[in-house]
Amino acid sequence: MLLAKLQSDRYLIPIAFVCIYFIWGSTYLATDWAFEAFPPFYMTGIRLLLAGFFLLLFSYKEFKKTSWTQLQNSAIFGLLILAIGSGGSMWSVLYLDTGIASLLIGAEPLVLVLLLWLLKGSKPSWQKTIGVIIGIVGMFVLLNQQHFSLETDAWKGILAIAIAIVGWTIGSIYIKDANVPKSKLLNTAVQMITAGLILLGVAVLVQEDISTVQSTFSWTAFLSFVYLLFFGSVIAYTAFNYLLMKQDPRKVATVTYVNPIIALILGWYFNNELISIQSLVAAAILILGVVFIIAEKENKPAANKLINNGTAPCLDNKVSHESKVKQPL
Repeated sequence: MLLAKLQSDRYLIPIAFVCIYFIWGSTYLATDWAFEAFPPFYMTGIRLLLAGFFLLLFSYKEFKKTSWTQLQNSAIFGLLILAIGSGGSMWSVLYLDTGIASLLIGAEPLVLVLLLWLLKGSKPSWQKTIGVIIGIVGMFVLLNQQHFSLETDAWKGILAIAIAIVGWTIGSIYIKDANVPKSKLLNTAVQMITAGLILLGVAVLVQEDISTVQSTFSWTAFLSFVYLLFFGSVIAYTAFNYLLMKQDPRKVATVTYVNPIIALILGWYFNNELISIQSLVAAAILILGVVFIIAEKENKPAANKLINNGTAPCLDNKVSHESKVKQPL
């Protein structure tokens, strides 16, 4: 009985938010440690492939029941959200300080609001608009510090993040109503395997050198890789996919406000990185922006209209084609 309650959306949604907030916030530190021994694209590609095949083991039976169209759609979202989104943001740290990169990614909710308006005709409420603006102000306060100095090739990192945000945002918008595998695990597995193969291909194209791994290997780097594999990829990304199916994408995008705060705290504690008073003020502003976006009550009549049209996902993460969805979003 207790297990059944814990598997309900009432409990899974807040747990999933905790996962994407705190686990993904810690991946900046873990990635920094892992990059000390492993080349970026090879490491990320292998990590996603292993995580994808791991999830596939638990969803293989569903694979046989899945149509080619559903697999293609998952692969496309893997390209957009993981290969372009995560791959681009990861590549940016080669040219940008990790703190600056994580904060620039904080522009995603603003881009998401704009693209939802342009592509889906979903005009944002004043409350969500104010929340996004507050978040961008907080990001500006964080960036506007003397110790955040940009390198000569910083434009490459900024361009990579801009492309990553667009890819991630478009994927986040359309995955909610797409015809993807009914199994959440299979959907995530296909996305990861697709992105992993693409990033390994990129590693070959840019001629990343893996011969140095033996000389630079450390247990810290290896354990960081394992943490990124199981917690960053399997647990957090599964939670992310689940939330995209259940929540307003603008709420899910608030992860880009919270992650930098977590990253700054962990960097200060474990890497002796500086946290200034200005950073603390900015963190408070960012949290306020998150509160504005998340605290808004959903428009239930509008949600029910989507449900009655059969376009909203139900509890087991699938779009109903055979009958009307009975559960609200």
